[in-house]
Amino acid sequence: MFRIQSFQRKQLEFGVDESELDEQALSLTAARNRRALASNGLAHTAAIQIQKKFRGWKKRKEFLIIRQRIVKIQAQWRGHQVRKQYRTIIWSVGILEKIILRWRRKGSGLRGYKSETVSKDPIQQVVPQKEDDYDFLKEGRKQTEERLQKALTRVKSMVQYPEARAQYRRILTVCEGFREKKGCEMVLNSTEEAVEGEDDMVDIDSLLDDDALMSMTFE
Repeated sequence: MFRIQSFQRKQLEFGVDESELDEQALSLTAARNRRALASNGLAHTAAIQIQKKFRGWKKRKEFLIIRQRIVKIQAQWRGHQVRKQYRTIIWSVGILEKIILRWRRKGSGLRGYKSETVSKDPIQQVVPQKEDDYDFLKEGRKQTEERLQKALTRVKSMVQYPEARAQYRRILTVCEGFREKKGCEMVLNSTEEAVEGEDDMVDIDSLLDDDALMSMTFE
């Protein structure tokens, strides 16, 4: 009888312990599951972010490649258009150049053109094809230099004679009075020196152009 009671008591004690162990095991298992779920959620979020970044980088790279190709195509097309217009302009300039050369040479021919009429005299020299196209500019420059030299000589001569300087001052006074009467103001607002310099230059030009006045002055 005593053995039966002790056996039942031990069985109850072990049963309680087993139930407690089962509860603890269940709680540990639940905690582990929760931790696993949490870690899985973080890993899933990180994987989503990585995929998003990778896809964005890939799409941007593809976009840059496409844009670069488009830019090259546009550059080729614009270059073609510009070259086409350039050829037209060059053709027009060539035509104008030939017309100007024909007009300046008075029908003697175009650039590189050989006249059909051959001179009968073999001793006569052939006019060189490479003639100077800017003779008129040289002639104009020469005339300008002669005028400047002449004006400089007159000014130097005027400075050397007191009578000429007095005559110049009288002419300057008359010109200033005439300008005041006519209402043409030639005075600038910068400085008095600049104004006097400009008036002297204007009057000197008009004085130098008057040959009769200069001859009267130096008589």
